[in-house]
Amino acid sequence: MSDAIWLVAGGQNIDLIATARQPFHLSDSTPGDVVERAGGVAFNIARNLALLTRPVYFLSVRGDDAVGLALDSIGRESNLELDHVLVRTDLSTSRYIAINDETGDMVAAINDMTAMESLEPCDVESWCMLASAPCREVDSRPMHPCAAVIDANLPEDVIVHLANEWGIPIFVDAVSQAKVDRLKPVFHRLAGLKLNRVEAERLTGHRIASIENAVKAIHQLLASGIERICLSLGAEGALFADGRQTVATQYDCVIEKEVDGRIVKTTSIINTTGAGDAMCAVFAWATISGHALDGAARLSQAAASLALESPGAVNEAMTIEALERRAASPRLTVQVI
Repeated sequence: MSDAIWLVAGGQNIDLIATARQPFHLSDSTPGDVVERAGGVAFNIARNLALLTRPVYFLSVRGDDAVGLALDSIGRESNLELDHVLVRTDLSTSRYIAINDETGDMVAAINDMTAMESLEPCDVESWCMLASAPCREVDSRPMHPCAAVIDANLPEDVIVHLANEWGIPIFVDAVSQAKVDRLKPVFHRLAGLKLNRVEAERLTGHRIASIENAVKAIHQLLASGIERICLSLGAEGALFADGRQTVATQYDCVIEKEVDGRIVKTTSIINTTGAGDAMCAVFAWATISGHALDGAARLSQAAASLALESPGAVNEAMTIEALERRAASPRLTVQVI
């Protein structure tokens, strides 16, 4: 895909991440560490994609403020094309606050996406045009968009408008239980959907308490016209399906260390924020690159495991070579079910 362009549309924001140093209790103050960093599902996906392929056009909206300028700087350092990011002079750049327990797993989060929610279809006409003509030339060869990834932070009417106007494969990250319903009108246009357990429960109306429940949910979603599904199940791994095959993946994050002459078990997980975004990015990239479902599943699980080992939302060490090495690890299992 060296002669093709990726479009990624959706949220960008500053993340404020608070991680407890001891067991977390609701309605109580807990000692911990607080860090500020760039985030947003689409922004993370775009940065992950740019580690594997270029160019990546990032399409979003920000405020005319210091936070927005900081995100621009990070995006350019990540080799993203930002010429089509919209600037709102009357609104602030989006912000996201997450609270993690002592294991690094998220227990609560709040986002302020007012700038994103202000978007209307008429605002994104320049985005629509990107998919219909060459965006640039390299060595006198035109480069066309090969695929797009969007997130459900976009308003529903904008999602529908882009899906109607873009004649390229579209992948979507469901983002959250509160926003996943926005995707229903475009299911028939999706080359791939990445979602988690609670988002799948919201869409299907059924509780997912077992792998069998998850497989049924996936088949229900595939019946709506989606070509491929990536369902993250957290510590239980992930399921991937395309109507012909269903694959389960898992990565063993338990590692052994010698402490005072004893072997103790610990985890390679540093931070869970961003693992799903990495999985979505590689799910889309591997699919468009021609990988069969089991190969795309293996690489996607590898991407998530690498993200878990990074303090940031994006692991800058994620390259194609690193993905392939991790995908071949005996710690990563793939099973056709």
